[in-house]
Amino acid sequence: MAARKLLGISHTTIYEYMRQSPPVLPYRRSENGWHRLILGSDIIFLLDHPQVKRGRKRKKR
Repeated sequence: MAARKLLGISHTTIYEYMRQSPPVLPYRRSENGWHRLILGSDIIFLLDHPQVKRGRKRKKR
């Protein structure tokens, strides 16, 4: 999954971005319906305009 490496996030975060309404990371299905296709321009847009914060929230002590 090249999108995961380029964005520096886990594969579960990628799927969460796809499931949000409206999706943070839009995708298309392949012809057979098994694969999700993400356009490179969408990845570049997300890199240039981050819509969500990365990393986990830590408790203050």
